[in-house]
Order: sequence, then C-alpha cells, then structure tokens
Amino acid sequence: MATAPPPPAPAPDWAGLPDDALLTVFKRLGASEVLMGTAVVCRNWLRVATGEPDLWRRVDLSDCFDPTIDMVAMARAAVDRAHGCLEHFSADCFVNDALLLYISKRTKGLKSLRLVNCMKVSDKGLVAVGKRSPHLEELELTTCSIKISMKAVGQAFPQLKRLRLNKRWVNIPCEESFDNHQALDIASSMRELRHLQLFANRLHSNALATILDNCHHLESLDLRQCFNAHIDAELRAKCARLKDVKLPKDSASDYEHESYIETLSLNTLPLLFPNYGAQGSSDEDDEEDDLDAHLGHLAE
Repeated sequence: MATAPPPPAPAPDWAGLPDDALLTVFKRLGASEVLMGTAVVCRNWLRVATGEPDLWRRVDLSDCFDPTIDMVAMARAAVDRAHGCLEHFSADCFVNDALLLYISKRTKGLKSLRLVNCMKVSDKGLVAVGKRSPHLEELELTTCSIKISMKAVGQAFPQLKRLRLNKRWVNIPCEESFDNHQALDIASSMRELRHLQLFANRLHSNALATILDNCHHLESLDLRQCFNAHIDAELRAKCARLKDVKLPKDSASDYEHESYIETLSLNTLPLLFPNYGAQGSSDEDDEEDDLDAHLGHLAE
C-alpha cells in the first residue's frame, strides 16, 4: 500500500515577522529599496518602515538615480520618516537647493552630507543646512557646481572635520586667482579640518602652503591629480607632520569616483565655469527666490 506524501510545509509568515527582525533586514537595505519595495509588501512591513525613525537616521540614495522616478519626492519621504533624527544624507545627481532647504527645516542634528554630481546645489542651500545643523562634521562635494563658495560653507559649518571637494581635471589655462580661490577659502574658514581630499583641484603651490599653515589639526591630505601644485622640498617638509598624504601623481586606482583627464580649448571656459569672470550674480529661477525668502526664518 503506497504511503501518502507528506503535506506541504506551510508558507512562511513573512507578514508576522517581529519588528526587531524586520528592522535588522531593512537596515541592510538601501533607502530606495525600503521606499520602493519592502515597505509595500504588507501593512505590517509598511508600519515598521514608516514608524521607526531609527531606520532613517542614515538616508543613502547614492547610485540609485533614475530619471523616470521623482527622486526629490523620494528623498523628502525618507527625510520625513526620520522625524527629525536624520544624521547622514547621501545622494547623487538630483539634489538642489530647494531639497537642502527641506532637509534643513526637518532636522537639527545632521552630522554628514555627501553630494555627488549635484550641479544645482549652491552655497545658499548648504548655508540653509548649516543654520539648523551647525555641528555637521563631514561634507563631500564631488563634481558639484563651481558656484559653491567654500568661505560660506566654512562659516556655515564651523566644526567641519572632514571635507571632500573633488573634481575632474581639465587641461585648460585659468588665472591663478581663479585656480586658488576655493583653496584659500578653505584655509581661512575651515581651521578645524582633520581630513581633506582635493582630488583634481586646480590649487597652486602657494595656496597649498596656506592650507598647511592655517589648518593646524590636519591629519590627512589627498592631492591626487592636483597638477598645478608642485611639491618642492619646503612643501614636503610641511606635509611631513601629517599622518597620510597622497601627492598629485600618486595612483588613483582606489579613488571611488570616475576619474579622467581632458584637454579643452580656452573657448570652452565659459561652458565649464559659467560664472568665471562675472562681476555679479543673480537668482536664476523661482526656487532660488523661494530659498532666499526662507533663509531669514531658519535662524529663528
């Protein structure tokens, strides 16, 4: 007589997982996966994803840019779920000043901010963040807008410990004052820095010396592809007090972003640096007007 096959095992009760187990899983996923996927599986998962601010202390929307999705709306939803507890925000491409204003109005404890390829960010948006989160210690601006004033950034974040201000090297002649202005602003306004990465920055040797003379707490310095800076014996002696130094011609094999060297003509300068040589600037769109209108209220 044939033996009856055993009954099929019951399906796992994924909806009934305890909250701490769900949080452990969600924390291993990126913010975009939780927003777009796991949070819509069932009501219990949605409750945990939206009702646990600790899950949203770190919002990382890097490497997930999709032009078919409203990334700004996604970022705002993630910030809202932190309920004022946001400590780290990271994103590529889509961040603008209006989104930074939105973040600034919903958290007072941001500790680190990482922006990559965000060409619509200016110092106005960063200053807005600094009004509410002046204790920010880590900032990355990689291939972002040339319009950002590092002096304004340094004043907005007086406790900044780590700065990554990275670009891509372009072989094109510029005036030395233009090449040096960001580096000199760093030297004058960011004296608490411990770690500084200036990948492919256009600073010259004299601006580098000023940074080393003024930033007495500096421990590490990354100057890879800063080809205007010629490291002579005097600069090597100044660098000797640091724990870690990467020089202009050192290998970039471990650099996490895209790196290439391009040669362009002088006629392309206005395209690369739209405000190069400009005598003044004006607001470009209604979002900047709105930002200006709100900045005065942030300090209240």
